[in-house]
Amino acid sequence: MMGSPHNGGSGEEDDKCVPRAAVYKMIKDCTPQIRVSGEAKEFFVQCCNEFIHTLALQANAVCERQAKKLIHPDHIVTALDNLGFNSYKTNCLNAMETAQEEMAQKRKKLHGKPTSIYSQEELRRQQELLFEQAREELQQLEEDDWAKTQELSKEVLRKKLEATRTDDDNYDD
Repeated sequence: MMGSPHNGGSGEEDDKCVPRAAVYKMIKDCTPQIRVSGEAKEFFVQCCNEFIHTLALQANAVCERQAKKLIHPDHIVTALDNLGFNSYKTNCLNAMETAQEEMAQKRKKLHGKPTSIYSQEELRRQQELLFEQAREELQQLEEDDWAKTQELSKEVLRKKLEATRTDDDNYDD
């Protein structure tokens, strides 16, 4: 194996490496008509790890030169240029855009509106029915309140009339 401190080996070092299965799948997808030896696959993994480590160090340096504390995609693009990989810049930006779109779709699925068993039209119809019921109930309450107010007014007027009659009766005596 390579003499780099970033090789696979122990479990702890494997945690800091690109997953072998992912690299093997990429190799198989890129070269479906060619067989690749186990030693070559492992070398690919080591190269990927070394490249990512070098790119990360370079992006960190770019970030520090800009007095930033968080590496952004533009820092990685500058790091690619600094390492002489500017011909890969377009491919990397396209891959980043695709990844961002996929993440946005996943977030939308996870945090989207819960799906209903009813169509939008059915929900709208049910909402209108509820509004109509509420209007009818409110109208009935207002009519009931008006009727009570009328009854109270009649009662007050009746008592005043009785009181004035009684007073009139007292004057006749």
